[in-house]
Amino acid sequence: MGTRHPETPSSRPFILFSTGATAYELIRYLGGRGPGELLVARRHYADSPGDLVLVKRLRDTGDVLGRARLREEVKLLMRLSHPAIAQVFLVRVHDGAPHLVMEYVEGRSLETIISLAALRRRPLSEAFALYVGAQVADALHHAHTLEDDRGRPLGIVHRDISPRTLRVDTRGHVKLADFALAWAKLPGRMDTEGHVVRGDLAYASPEALLRRPLDGRADLFSLGVVLLELLTGLHLLDLEAVERAAIASGPPPDTELLEAETPSWLTAPMMAARMACLSPDHVDHATRGLSPPVRTLLGRLLRREPSERFQRAEELRDALRAVLGGLGYPYGPPEAEREVAQVRRDARARRRGADVLGPDEEPLHEEPSFSERPTGT
Repeated sequence: MGTRHPETPSSRPFILFSTGATAYELIRYLGGRGPGELLVARRHYADSPGDLVLVKRLRDTGDVLGRARLREEVKLLMRLSHPAIAQVFLVRVHDGAPHLVMEYVEGRSLETIISLAALRRRPLSEAFALYVGAQVADALHHAHTLEDDRGRPLGIVHRDISPRTLRVDTRGHVKLADFALAWAKLPGRMDTEGHVVRGDLAYASPEALLRRPLDGRADLFSLGVVLLELLTGLHLLDLEAVERAAIASGPPPDTELLEAETPSWLTAPMMAARMACLSPDHVDHATRGLSPPVRTLLGRLLRREPSERFQRAEELRDALRAVLGGLGYPYGPPEAEREVAQVRRDARARRRGADVLGPDEEPLHEEPSFSERPTGT
């Protein structure tokens, strides 16, 4: 896309674009993400530095009508108002490319937290996963039930629930980010090309991999994949039994041309093959070390058929909160903040002991997501 970004620090600010009296200075280039690129920028108000924001530069829609539709869709997404959803502030077309300006969440993504837990060789606690899951489910309930000005359901589906789009901020609060890939029932909206799977392929629902109609239950399945990885360190489609079954059966019919919008550790047809082989027995085996209530939750979340899952995010939220409340001790933002800090300390101690990365406090960049890691690791 020809993005310019400074390779070395400069005394002169690099201004991405301006809107009225507000200028957006590039602070850091994060690289490609799905249908665009992510940048960290600082807002300047009349030459006075302000807060940090996240800017997503999308690919040019190619025509005036497409850009108008995008602006309309983002206006609707700006109506999302929930403490666990990173806010979308505005959309601006600059140099022919749409730019989404979103809330910057200081903290760590779940992909980094999962990587740190893998480094220390111990997953996150059940309380942490239940807390995160309940917060995300509550945010999804808000998004899934959002209506337009005439009271009509918008039918928003996030489509990219993954460790990369979920963050825990510095105070232990959970934030769901990046609704840029969301689907909604908008008149005249531009559909994705029929054989392309949006979002992180490794966390896509079965219906997304088969290019079937989506609703909020697809997001709940993806959340289940994330929770399984938090609790066990295992990814649903990297289970040995699932892999063997997929190799034996091959890709399902009509998936040969399936493509991933974002590259992953398997081709889209092979990911669909593994999903087609997934059974409740596989989930039951993967969760055998967890408590019975948590196993029951994951067993219901990770069903291939949407009708067999939790049907609403609100229902899932209440179930997660009930199990969390039954643990007999409080768990909220302070406890989550302490656990993330402990995971980081444990990982640093093991890393130093193994002399892997030397005495540095932490890598400058976050660890790669599971979708970028080779299978079997």
